[in-house]
Amino acid sequence: MLGASFALDRAAGGQFEVFPTYIRMIYILNFALIVYQVMIFGRYEFGLAIKPKWIVKVFVILGVLGILANAVSRSANERWNVIPALIITFAFYRILKSDTNRTEVAA
Repeated sequence: MLGASFALDRAAGGQFEVFPTYIRMIYILNFALIVYQVMIFGRYEFGLAIKPKWIVKVFVILGVLGILANAVSRSANERWNVIPALIITFAFYRILKSDTNRTEVAA
C-alpha cells in the first residue's frame, strides 16, 4: 500500500501519482489501528475483557467517519471501501450494544 501502483487510484481520492510521505505515514497509522481493532475483536470473541471500555465506542465513531470519507471520495475505486468499513463498524457497534446490554443486566 505504501508505494504499490495498484493502490494509487484506491487511496487519498486517487489524486497522487506517488504517495507523499505524509500520506504514507497516515496509512501506517491506519494499519496500526486495524491491527489493534483485530486484537480487540479477538479479545471479544474469546470472551476476554476489553480495556479500556471506551475504545469500542471510539472504533464505532472512527468507522462512521471512515464510511463518510470513503463515500464522498473522488475516486470510484475508493468509494468501494465503504463496504468493508461498514462491515467493520457494524461489528464494533454490535460489540458496543452487547456490552451495554451486559452492563444493564448485571446492574
